Amino acid sequence: MVAELPVRKAATKVLMLLQHLNLPQLWTNPGLNFEKLHGMIEPHTGEQLYSLRITGSARAVTCLLNGPTIVLVTLHTQHDKAYRK
Repeated sequence: MVAELPVRKAATKVLMLLQHLNLPQLWTNPGLNFEKLHGMIEPHTGEQLYSLRITGSARAVTCLLNGPTIVLVTLHTQHDKAYRK
């Protein structure tokens, strides 16, 4: 599903912000609401998955590689669907 224009713009804004944050700032940024998805791992790499707020209703599922590298795995325009296995 192609994300609607406002979600794509918000995702771009979040990506720009992520370029300027270190790992402690990522964890503590209240706007991003970066949080571990307990019991969820990326099936191909085995990496722990995390949720990252894009908009009030859209979330990105991410993983961290080698510490400071964040990888966006999926983008969900509906918050609740982001957490389904």
